[in-house]
Amino acid sequence: MKNQSMIDACLDCFAACEYCATECIKMADENHLRCISLCRDCADICAQCVKFDSRSSEFSKQLMQLCAAICNACADECEKFAKEHDHCRECAEACRKCAEECMAY
Repeated sequence: MKNQSMIDACLDCFAACEYCATECIKMADENHLRCISLCRDCADICAQCVKFDSRSSEFSKQLMQLCAAICNACADECEKFAKEHDHCRECAEACRKCAEECMAY
């Protein structure tokens, strides 16, 4: 596929965000509420990007730009907890990679 590196980055980010959100929910710590919310948003838009690209939507580029913005916001939030939690560090890394790929779309 033409955009395989973007699709791979979105799928990796989707999985990392879902896992991070789940682990943060398990902690039941109010300090992680924004992290959970952003991870959920990020996972959803990453999945949507794959769908839009797969069907060659005329709105793919605009969606990728929004995805990059959400990925960067999620990475910023997860990085606050990255030293204490591997799932947050891994999520931030996946989000940065996804943002980079989406901006290059």
